[in-house]
Amino acid sequence: MNKTGTRRIETHRLILRPFTMEDAEDMFTNWASDPEVTKFLTWPTHSGVDITRKVLSSWIDRYEGGGFFNWAIEWKETGRVIGNISVVNLHEAAEAADLGYCLGRAFWGRGIMPEALRAVIDYLFDTVEIHRIAACHDVNNPKSGRAMEKAGLKQEAILRGAGKNNLGICDEVWHSLLREDRNPPPRREKAQVTVRFAREEELDQVNVLREQVNRVHVEGKPEVFKPGFCDELQNHVHTIWNDPRQKIVVAEANGRICGFAVLNHITRPENPFMFERDFLDVDEFAVDENCRRMGIASAMVSFIRDYAREQGFRRLELNMWEFNRGALAFYEAAGFRTYRRYMEINLD
Repeated sequence: MNKTGTRRIETHRLILRPFTMEDAEDMFTNWASDPEVTKFLTWPTHSGVDITRKVLSSWIDRYEGGGFFNWAIEWKETGRVIGNISVVNLHEAAEAADLGYCLGRAFWGRGIMPEALRAVIDYLFDTVEIHRIAACHDVNNPKSGRAMEKAGLKQEAILRGAGKNNLGICDEVWHSLLREDRNPPPRREKAQVTVRFAREEELDQVNVLREQVNRVHVEGKPEVFKPGFCDELQNHVHTIWNDPRQKIVVAEANGRICGFAVLNHITRPENPFMFERDFLDVDEFAVDENCRRMGIASAMVSFIRDYAREQGFRRLELNMWEFNRGALAFYEAAGFRTYRRYMEINLD
């Protein structure tokens, strides 16, 4: 195990770095003073910023040794510190680390903590050469468990009455990951795939994939998407089919539909603020969850790009939900670039 300490890590939206005393106001305002944030934590809500400064001072004093891992989570867009993630227990003999974290309430539900966790997990495995990483949460705080699972940790046990937090004695749900678990599955042999426009008799097969997409959205944003693939959603594929401005692309391998995309020709008329815009929008896109990493999605993107050029389009657009980090990584690798963002403040 290497005692490399708390080094700077950068992700798509975040900078993870050592704390400084200048972070006291952000820490106090964004999370340490909020009883909703500290409800399931083991330390009390800060009653004043002086307490936060004392805590920061004790953390900063420990950075020099190299065996202290505690990152401030800095939101790139503003430069403000919005939370922290740390190794709360380092088991040197076993080369294992237990993680703890907290995040300002205004940033909940946006996939930020899984993004930070993944970066710290990579650093601990690859640089510190930790063998096991674990984290736990109160059984009554399942949202924390979802963040762990999205970062790759797997639930392994529930320890009854094993912990104590600001609500009292609690059952702890433990998740963990070993270094060898993290290795991605080997890339499968490329499928012999044909990408083409769908036939009407294939719409039921397309709906099987659309239901998978719906399930991903419900799991990622349960406060937004309704569970279940209702009749109205199933029937919508026929509305798409009958719309002359929309086309359904399918990928076929081994005699079955394993991927689909919905293309939508969109025209935005000129207005006092913007010029006219005419572009091809990828409204839906998915590959069967059992056929990933076989080159199918790349073949579909190549087909769509060629079609867009043949039709004279100068722009190809799509939108996606921020929680879907795997999809974002693929789209960026395929050449898509972010040009506009929707942002939110969760007021719950």
